[in-house]
Amino acid sequence: MKKLISSVFLAFLAISLMAQAPVALKLNLEKGKVYKVKNTSKQVMQITAGGQQINMDITSNTVVSYKVLKQENDVMDIEFKFDTIASKTVSPMMNRETNSAKPAGNDPVEKIMNKMSSNAIIAKISTAGKFVDFVTYPKFKDNVMMVLDSIPAGKRDQAKTVADMLLKESAVKSMIEPMFAYLPEAAVKTGDSWETTYVTSASGISMITLNSFALKGVEKNVGTISGKMEIESLPSTDPNAQTSQEIKGNMTFEGTIDVATGMALKNTTKGRIEGTITQKANGQEMKMPIVVDSQSETTMTK
Repeated sequence: MKKLISSVFLAFLAISLMAQAPVALKLNLEKGKVYKVKNTSKQVMQITAGGQQINMDITSNTVVSYKVLKQENDVMDIEFKFDTIASKTVSPMMNRETNSAKPAGNDPVEKIMNKMSSNAIIAKISTAGKFVDFVTYPKFKDNVMMVLDSIPAGKRDQAKTVADMLLKESAVKSMIEPMFAYLPEAAVKTGDSWETTYVTSASGISMITLNSFALKGVEKNVGTISGKMEIESLPSTDPNAQTSQEIKGNMTFEGTIDVATGMALKNTTKGRIEGTITQKANGQEMKMPIVVDSQSETTMTK
């Protein structure tokens, strides 16, 4: 009987020690192997303009593939390719659908997006998931901008404005940096928490995201994490900007990580952001309250 009790005690002790053992959640990717990240997001947006409420449903799908070209110490050169950048917008004013993976028609935006999906860009990423710098950003931008030559002269200036916005270095960085922003800088054990921060830019709007994650447990080499994300808009640095925004919100995060590679196998987010967009025109201002409910799911394959 004493031996049985002793065996049970030792078994529970071993389980307890395993739960407390720190795990190094960092990127350990195979050189030359192609990995894919698939993200689907749905947003329900409400904008009030001139006393009228406008509802918009936006569905986005993106697929990014990447591979490690080389690694020196804790920094990797990773080649990224935006295989698919697709969105569908449904509103009383318009219905619009774009997909960079499909052959471009006559729409200048479609041509630009298609060209983005046809070219790869190399960035330096640390094993802790931190974005370090671009390696080939100028080349990537130049290759995409070449598509402007195929756009009729009457639409070229407008297309260039759109291309400059989509291809702004901060905007391209925003498509890559959040992919690995769930990783801690040091080994963690069950119950530990950590924080990460990044800034995203799109359509002239910059948002700072403050993430707080916690390791809930590890089973069969898969870690489970949960977290919260606080999102807030940043003031525009452009003195001539005609649009400004004061937006903030919160998201919840649930995900799983492959401990061996540091890759997020699957994660989901859900939350709301709200605030005010201010539009300037002809010396006048229009303030438009906005509420966005969103949810997304990201899966990765190795």
